[in-house]
Amino acid sequence: MTDRSLAAAPLLPPAAAFAIGIAAASWLTLPSWVLLTVGTVLLLAAAAIAGRGPRLSLALVLVAVVTLGVLRAAPPALPDDHVARLGREGALTLEGRLAQEPVRWAPDRMRLLLDVEAAHLGPERLPATGRVQLTIYGELASPLGEGQRVRVDARVHPPIGYRNPGSFDYPAHLRREGILLVGHARAERLTALTPDAPPWRVAMKRWAVDVIATRLPETSAALLAGLLLGERSTLPPTSDEAFRRAGVYHILAVSGFNVALLAGAVFGGLALCGIPRRAVAVIAAVVLIGFALVVGGQPSVLRATVMGLLLLAALLLERQSQLPNALALATLLLLLWRPGDLWEPGFQLSFAATAGIVYLTPWLTERLTVRGWPPWLAGAAAVSLGAQAAVTPLMAAHFNQLSLIGVVANLAVVPLAAVATTLGMAALMVELLPGPGGPLLFDCLWLVLLILRALVALAAALPGAMVHLPAPMLAASLAWYAALLLAPGVAGSRRRRALLGLLLLTVAALSAWPWLALTDRTLRVTFLDVGQGDAILIELPDGPRVLVDGGPGGARRLDVGERVLAPFLWNRPIGHLDVVALSHWDVDHSGGLAAVLSRFRVGEFWESGRAPVGALDTVAALARARVPRRALTAGQRIWLGHALLTVLGPAPGPPLAANDESLVLRLDWRGVSLLLPGDLGARGEALLLERGGPLPTLVLKVAHHGSRSSTGAPFLEAARPRIAVISVGARNPFRHPSPEAIARLEAAGARVYRTDRDGAVILETDGTVVRVTAWARRTTDTFRLEDHENTAAPG
Repeated sequence: MTDRSLAAAPLLPPAAAFAIGIAAASWLTLPSWVLLTVGTVLLLAAAAIAGRGPRLSLALVLVAVVTLGVLRAAPPALPDDHVARLGREGALTLEGRLAQEPVRWAPDRMRLLLDVEAAHLGPERLPATGRVQLTIYGELASPLGEGQRVRVDARVHPPIGYRNPGSFDYPAHLRREGILLVGHARAERLTALTPDAPPWRVAMKRWAVDVIATRLPETSAALLAGLLLGERSTLPPTSDEAFRRAGVYHILAVSGFNVALLAGAVFGGLALCGIPRRAVAVIAAVVLIGFALVVGGQPSVLRATVMGLLLLAALLLERQSQLPNALALATLLLLLWRPGDLWEPGFQLSFAATAGIVYLTPWLTERLTVRGWPPWLAGAAAVSLGAQAAVTPLMAAHFNQLSLIGVVANLAVVPLAAVATTLGMAALMVELLPGPGGPLLFDCLWLVLLILRALVALAAALPGAMVHLPAPMLAASLAWYAALLLAPGVAGSRRRRALLGLLLLTVAALSAWPWLALTDRTLRVTFLDVGQGDAILIELPDGPRVLVDGGPGGARRLDVGERVLAPFLWNRPIGHLDVVALSHWDVDHSGGLAAVLSRFRVGEFWESGRAPVGALDTVAALARARVPRRALTAGQRIWLGHALLTVLGPAPGPPLAANDESLVLRLDWRGVSLLLPGDLGARGEALLLERGGPLPTLVLKVAHHGSRSSTGAPFLEAARPRIAVISVGARNPFRHPSPEAIARLEAAGARVYRTDRDGAVILETDGTVVRVTAWARRTTDTFRLEDHENTAAPG
């Protein structure tokens, strides 16, 4: 970035400084009065030396802006009547107003945002404030809408996410949205206090969605709703995945693409009517504001709208518009309003893509034109390349994705999406008029949408269209962006070319490091936090990797395989699993495996041999992936590298309850032993003791999430574990783990770890020392193997 470019966009430095201040607030905690004092002193000092040292004065001003960013990002003090101050967890009756339209994410489940007005504590009704996120189970007697007042008997609690290395911090995301409590309720426990009378912007969006759904088939209607309104909730999962794989998912998020088309349509239509340019600019500004209100407050919408309004203001004032300056001012305004958006993927991707287009497109266009590309193709490719280059580290950081086909796919998809969007806007406008014009336009639009879907499906189906990568290190991302800043100015400068080469070499080395840094001397076992379920990753020192169970998933619940397991494995980084072992087919163990089997190469699938019950998605994924299946029985011994895996159950015999026919595995390596009994109950444990297999173990995965009927005293007397790990969900309806099971484990001398309190439990050992890390608490305990006897399986 040169002095000349900074002079053309003077708001870039303060925007960057303000963003740095917001970022620094996450670790810099100072009283507000200190920050205000420091900022004031810096500004006074800058004013005092402005005439003698303008550069130093500017630096002081920017540091003052950083302190303002820190101050703005500080969380506000909770008012005395905030619902979170009630200190209540569990049953609570709330009254309030719906902050937005309900979101239905399963046939019988919807999510509400409630702006609380009152809370009932017994017979007492107390005024209250704050926002609560609620999940409603069941079918409501009548639909709900934004602005409607309701009363609901709910169970509330502070939010808890899945606490694993590299996982998305869901509670922090909710805090940035002002949500400190979440809860759930049955539909019959919710009462509407006022009729559904939506504001005009909500009514208009509902009308548009209803018209689209009426005029088009389901999938095409969902696609058009995404193109026009950013409404993607009804898009089928297969189509959603295709747009992601093709690298064109951005067209389904309302952004500058939509705003430019809308503004262009308004300008073109009104100009043909002979309306003066200034009047057209005012009308276009009103239309853009109305469009933003209808679509909603996503960062990409707000950024595009603010930039569009700034460019229209420049037209009104007959001033030359500067896109970098408009982008910087949009950044400042949005971060002043909602500083927490800085951490949201939507904000980062929207601003990064726009910055890449603005900064890199002229240089890339010139380079491609010099190489003989037609100007129209060079410009289109430059836009796609600039946006892709700017968002690459962010896509890897947030979604572990890198599209290899996206630049090419966008050249075909974006123009077609522009046609579909323009036709869609026109069709909705004509729909307001009598006659056959609206249906006719929708029929033409359907053909365009079919072609668009076919192109996306073709691009997504190409081998290697999208690859998954570990989240990049911060240093790698900074080096990448430094290289992008330097790239347009390297021509004719040997020093800059050398520096650019060094930066790219740094990016390559740091990106390759996770693949090279995988341990080859230690055994690592991760008991993942997957809520009420099991998922255990075993990484052996000489290479083999085994995933035991996949956590909950399937219809009507969050898919842990997609949201938790896959990102964790990509960040390790792991692309191939030698074995996926399933203890039994209960959905809290098998549900997440469908996503794993469809996203990772798997060598073998081990199971107990019992016929699958439920988990149809996992069964189908097994068939599609063509993974060899292997039914194991008691007595089998399998070598995985230098580790011995012994199958302790189930044994042939009469049918038992599903839990008691769990696949029971024991792993031994260098005197370290790990026992995984699945969900064995009392009967299964008794049969295991009768068979007399090797049970003494160092580490025990506690059976059935610590239920009362499992982990009995006779079993513990035989196993004698020193470390016990319970995989269990916080506030689960089964009240696992039971106090009785905990008492028996403690009486047996075991150190107990729980994923509901400790998050992921990570066990690492070199054969002499075992280190156990409780990820949520960031604490590590050390156990020496010489203090534990009889852990090895007999040879």
